[in-house]
Amino acid sequence: MFEVRRLRLLWELAAHGTIAAVAEACALSPSAVSQQLSLLEREVRTPLLIRDGRRLVLTEAARILVAHTERVLAELEQARAEVAALDHNVRGTVGLVAFPSAAGVLAAPAIAECQATYPDLRVLLGEEEPEQSVAGLRARRIDVALVYEYNVLPRLHDAGIELQPLLHEPLLLALPPRRATQMGDGGPGSLEGLSQARWIAPGSDSALRSVLVRACNAAGFDPQLDYISDDYRVIMALVQAGVGVSLIPRLAAEQLAAEVRLHPVTDLRLTRTVSVAVRSGSGGDPAIAALVRSLRRVAGPLPNGG
Repeated sequence: MFEVRRLRLLWELAAHGTIAAVAEACALSPSAVSQQLSLLEREVRTPLLIRDGRRLVLTEAARILVAHTERVLAELEQARAEVAALDHNVRGTVGLVAFPSAAGVLAAPAIAECQATYPDLRVLLGEEEPEQSVAGLRARRIDVALVYEYNVLPRLHDAGIELQPLLHEPLLLALPPRRATQMGDGGPGSLEGLSQARWIAPGSDSALRSVLVRACNAAGFDPQLDYISDDYRVIMALVQAGVGVSLIPRLAAEQLAAEVRLHPVTDLRLTRTVSVAVRSGSGGDPAIAALVRSLRRVAGPLPNGG
């Protein structure tokens, strides 16, 4: 009989690639991870890892175990959810993580609704970007995450995570009023006309920065990234001041009051999908299900499409 905790470490290694990353994800020391994987090899009685320089490569036996472990972990999550569902009251603590622009628009009203409907349910909120929040789900530090994906980048994929799309939104060109007036009020914007502009890019949202660069490259130029900020208020202030232009998701742009013109991009379709993420099998837990329902109800009336 294999020990599930050791199987999970192998599963994490398949996802993260290094012992150090597994140790960080599971709150263990690297030596403890190595020791547990060595014990698993003894249980299996066949090599699971081959060292290739500084990298560890999974053997065929390890890949078989990882595939089965994915199903085992999902089944255990479902078992926990079904046991919790035997108590018909929605109670307990749920950890929710949201990216900043979704924390106010989606998370806050959903938490308020849960508090009003389920007084015995406590929702804890934190802010993280999708990559960190998915890692938090895997490590069981949190239970629900609001994440996003851009249509021109590879999609988030994790066999242990389930995504439920909440809304699709366009990315908008944020332009100073003077430049926007030249393009026509409310009219569409072309990236080709911005090849000489100074661009303002996000800091921690490296995916959006990649989208910006790819979109400008598709329009035939390399963007001049003169300004970097993690605060959309700063980005909009720089645009309003006329020192640069930017590319901003509608959800973030509509929360900010600024004398900035927002235009859909005409050169190519640029969208962001906002989803709620949970561990596979955990969605039937009454507390998690209640929070997800509230998030879906809050997202329902928001503009959808792009």
